[in-house]
Amino acid sequence: MKSETREKPNGWDIKVIKTLLSYLYGYTFEEDSLRSRVMVGRSRKTRRLKEIYLDNVLFATIRLSDGFLVPTLHGWELLVSQGKKYFVEVPEDVATFIAEGKTVFSKHVTGVYEETLPGDEVVITSKSNSGIKVYGSGKAVLPASSMGKIKRGKAVKTRHGKKQ
Repeated sequence: MKSETREKPNGWDIKVIKTLLSYLYGYTFEEDSLRSRVMVGRSRKTRRLKEIYLDNVLFATIRLSDGFLVPTLHGWELLVSQGKKYFVEVPEDVATFIAEGKTVFSKHVTGVYEETLPGDEVVITSKSNSGIKVYGSGKAVLPASSMGKIKRGKAVKTRHGKKQ
């Protein structure tokens, strides 16, 4: 269920967003930059932060069960442009299947962020002539040390695929 209202974040909201991005994904943003570009969506009943919009596009949602920030594909593209963290890289021919929402199997992983643990939110990327492309996002099933080495089983349960 979408929040009906978007509003400018207050100082506490900016602090929460910066802290979550730093703690979960290791990214830092300037407070002034965030304040001018961010809008937030809140729960109608509890008034808790639910959605974060960057330049009027949904950047991330805050998961109710644990309070973690879950970036959208647009959000991941912005985070990947800041640096490669929490990524799982696959060959370009496999990436076309991932874009359709298919599961990433361990044997197809060619690169992975070394601190990835099972349950982490990850972005699924592929290298191409034009640079790094985002093909999807999902939840890691294996730790980084096992992805690509184990030849059977799932590495990432894909949540969203992005048709190129």
